[in-house]
Amino acid sequence: MRSNRVLANSRLNKPVKKKWISQDAAWAFLLLIPLFIGILLIYSSTIFGFVMSFTNWDIVRKAEWVGIENYRTLAEDELVWKAMRNTLYFLIIAIPAKLIIGLALAVLLNQKLKGVNFFRLTYFFPTACSVVAIALVWGYLYGVDGFLNTLLQGLGLSKVYWMDEHNAMNSIAIMSLWGGVGYIALLFLAGLQNVPPEYYEASRVDGANRFQQFRMITLPLLTPTTFFILITQMITVFQMFGENYLMPGPLNSTLSIVQYIFTEAFQGFRMGYASALSYILILIIFIITIVQFKLQKKWVNYDL
Repeated sequence: MRSNRVLANSRLNKPVKKKWISQDAAWAFLLLIPLFIGILLIYSSTIFGFVMSFTNWDIVRKAEWVGIENYRTLAEDELVWKAMRNTLYFLIIAIPAKLIIGLALAVLLNQKLKGVNFFRLTYFFPTACSVVAIALVWGYLYGVDGFLNTLLQGLGLSKVYWMDEHNAMNSIAIMSLWGGVGYIALLFLAGLQNVPPEYYEASRVDGANRFQQFRMITLPLLTPTTFFILITQMITVFQMFGENYLMPGPLNSTLSIVQYIFTEAFQGFRMGYASALSYILILIIFIITIVQFKLQKKWVNYDL
């Protein structure tokens, strides 16, 4: 009897071995495995693409190492520079237009009016539409005998060839403006609603009018939102593909850099050259983003 009691006490006093990982942590790691696999695939494909940019590979035959020949070729490729000029056009024309119109819409939608939620939904609706659907609709509008030309002829005006070499970029810019300005207006609207009302009350006491309030309070406090929109819109412009691919202008007048990458990779099967173009695009986006982050200290205000 005594020996059994001693044995029981020894079992109670025996130190319990701790598990090297808890059950909750094990489940967490298990659930994170798909994410880790995805990240591994992204990084491995990034490295593979960079190595491939130094080769001549058409998918079928074995890759041939050519060094920096692809980068030398793209520096002399006229289509690359044409695509860059088209991108620059969007940066200079389309983005400022989106910012100005989006801010104006946000100011209007920020008013306490009856039915304002309906208009907010209406302006945001094109953002939720597919690029393919938008291109089909605007392709009909821009047709030689489409809605816009029918309207112009009804007003006694002559037809406009919206998608010819001279007007195609402007037409795509208008379509892009219609499709994306609602999203920008929504972001500006969120920024406007985060401005403390006390600032406006204090300015009214000092005798400031609405324009002075907008210039001295609203615009400075919207600079973080403006900075975010600028960064994302610049990246979006450099990655434009759907609009240009579905509504191409003659003589590569609407060619974008991503469209050219797609053409070289999956129509010309020049995978090495397409990879070189891709990494030049990544480098340009990286440099522009870094410059923007450096410059934000001079004009972005998080408080008055």
